Amino acid sequence: MLSANKASLLFDIDNTLVNRDAAFDAYILNFIIRNQAAFFDEDMSLVYDEMITLDCHGRKDRKLFCYEVLQRFPRLPYTAESLWEDHMSLPDFVKSDRLLKQMLERLSADYQLMIISNGSAHMQRRKLRQAELVDYFEHVFISAEVGYSKPDQRLFSHALGYARHASAVMIGDDYINDMQPAMAMQLKTIFINPENETVAVRPDHQLSGIHDLEEALACMI
Repeated sequence: MLSANKASLLFDIDNTLVNRDAAFDAYILNFIIRNQAAFFDEDMSLVYDEMITLDCHGRKDRKLFCYEVLQRFPRLPYTAESLWEDHMSLPDFVKSDRLLKQMLERLSADYQLMIISNGSAHMQRRKLRQAELVDYFEHVFISAEVGYSKPDQRLFSHALGYARHASAVMIGDDYINDMQPAMAMQLKTIFINPENETVAVRPDHQLSGIHDLEEALACMI
């Protein structure tokens, strides 16, 4: 029987629990340094800016990203496959967040914590380990392992099959992949929206960052 006390919290990973953009920035700076010969007549600041634009906060298909990088910078000594292999080092640039870990420790006393994420299982689980977050979550559901990708509601339904509470809250930074399907399923929603993106239907709460989560939950649950 589901408990009515508190709630099950479903977290996204990238740019919600893990500052994926900061990790990508650090990776790209390292990548440019390692491949300076391929950029010898380029303005390095513009190379960096273009890489960031092509990345689209990690929301672009990674095969397409690798293809576009090689099209724009044809002197890079990579194939699309070997560039993807290089990109697999991205989790090494993820930083642990002491305040986030302390907050998750407090939340785990009252809430069931779970993860629902798109992406490669290898990459996503490495990010969680690098950020030192694995032990805070009862279940981790990654699209490559489950077989469905957000915004497919079947991934949400799969995770909710493990929920111990009648109430569930989706917490994520992607309006299309996280918020829209959760709202359609009548889950409570918390949108991590640091750029104050304008959205058609407002989630229950919008936060500038994950560190404000406890206060938002106190107002909802």
